[in-house]
Amino acid sequence: MIKMEKNKSTGVGVASLVLGIFSIVFCWFPFVGLGAGIVGLVCACRENPRSGIATGGLVTSIIGMVFSALYLVFWILVGAVLSAF
Repeated sequence: MIKMEKNKSTGVGVASLVLGIFSIVFCWFPFVGLGAGIVGLVCACRENPRSGIATGGLVTSIIGMVFSALYLVFWILVGAVLSAF
């Protein structure tokens, strides 16, 4: 008889998903979004890679970090243009 193991998700996987969603929602505040995305990425990497929740946390953390980085570059450019006047 073959026993199939279930993909058990721990709190770390759920935390990575929540932090990834948090980083997407708060990407307009670049440092908040980047911080949450980095912590979510670390949590997702510590989780079992076959866990669907950890994969979702990894993807949402990466998306949130990219959006936050784009907003950071945007606000730096806006600050540079406004300081030129």
